[in-house]
Amino acid sequence: MKCAYCGNEAKATREHIISSCILDLFPECFLTIDENRKRIYSADPVINDVCADCNNNKLSYIDNNAKRIVQKYFVQSYDADDTVEIDYNYVLLQKILLKYAYNDLRSNHDDISYFNDEIIGFLLNQDDVTPKKEITILAGLAVNTSPVPDYMFGNIKLRWSKSPILLSNSIILNIDYETGQIFRREHLEVEKFEGLALSYIFRFGSGQFILLCWDKDCPNLETNLIVISVQYPYEILSKDSTITTIARCTDETTYHLFKLVDVNWGHGLSDEITHMRKLASNTCESAFSEMNVLWKKEEERIAREHKAGVIL
Repeated sequence: MKCAYCGNEAKATREHIISSCILDLFPECFLTIDENRKRIYSADPVINDVCADCNNNKLSYIDNNAKRIVQKYFVQSYDADDTVEIDYNYVLLQKILLKYAYNDLRSNHDDISYFNDEIIGFLLNQDDVTPKKEITILAGLAVNTSPVPDYMFGNIKLRWSKSPILLSNSIILNIDYETGQIFRREHLEVEKFEGLALSYIFRFGSGQFILLCWDKDCPNLETNLIVISVQYPYEILSKDSTITTIARCTDETTYHLFKLVDVNWGHGLSDEITHMRKLASNTCESAFSEMNVLWKKEEERIAREHKAGVIL
């Protein structure tokens, strides 16, 4: 086997698409749901094309740092109005998301041409601490503000997908505030960013990240980033900072329809619908809260049973 990272001929080892140390933080999510292949199985998603040296040595620093930031900020849940100040290393976040995207592309036999020798070398070299200006990271909090509890959608806390759908206009067209009728836009308009070569969206518990990989000679990069900063409810992480505050980036629709990224004004319209519903259904809100308390206890039981090292 030729290693996907170093290129050397060696015996294959099992490389986790999302590192096992991240998976171990969410033992209650013990089933893998493969949406591409329409399969559910009791195993971690892996790919077998990485040598032992790359898997266990050269790339381990990336996985260790991924665990640190997820464990510190995103294993807990947040309320709709919460904000979180995160301390991050921009280069390491670039490497974490690039590695996971590269693993996923290979597992799906997809186009990996973006991962040239320069990008692969960037991942393998722990001492390379120069940020890639053509790699943009957006961050926010994933919070369920919908009337549908998490467990009804399979309790999926770890999610990733190629090509998130970045909308150019809102999902909600308007609201009739006299009748409460909601009008959805018939045709969702998708924003096209010139020079965007590859994109991925990730959810690690309550943390949500978008990876945007631009062509090196992208002529409109600065303009694109201005549009993104104004248009979407995400924080663009800065290579010149180590601390930033992130807020909720999901609404009733986009929390469950993971690949959809609504615009700020659509996000606001959805929040108005959430507020209207709560005002009209205090009893339902109380029942929803009680269900969440019960589900939290059940989650804790499941996590204990499926914690790493526990044999049922």
